[in-house]
Amino acid sequence: MDEITPEWLETFSVASYYPMAGLLAKEDFAFLCRQPGFDLSLHRKLRRERLRIFQQYLSRLIIDFNRLHTATCIILANCGDDKSDLFTRLIFLKLRFTAAVIQAQASYFLCCAGFDSLAVRGLILRLEEMSGQLSAVSAAQLA
Repeated sequence: MDEITPEWLETFSVASYYPMAGLLAKEDFAFLCRQPGFDLSLHRKLRRERLRIFQQYLSRLIIDFNRLHTATCIILANCGDDKSDLFTRLIFLKLRFTAAVIQAQASYFLCCAGFDSLAVRGLILRLEEMSGQLSAVSAAQLA
């Protein structure tokens, strides 16, 4: 796993993953179809490139989620109080994230077979939730 630095924590933003949701936007492909000289091979090429970009986003999102999860666990482990309820919450959040990754991978494979949509919403929701947990734990420790 990549190093968790204060600089990374300061610059991390869930918003950097929002474009994932529009990678296979129908509007982009409709625009392409209306262009002079359109060829179906261009459509297939754009789709292939967008699916490759999705995989890159997904890889980074998994790394970032794991960084946030690790940072939160480290803070909880060092706080001294009994935080078993928060650790339990983190375990279930990790399970829900894993389920969202599996769903995203399944939708990716379906898209490779010609289906139209990628499952991104659950991934981003879990990442937002993890980021919120880290913020809450960090704020509580500073208080």
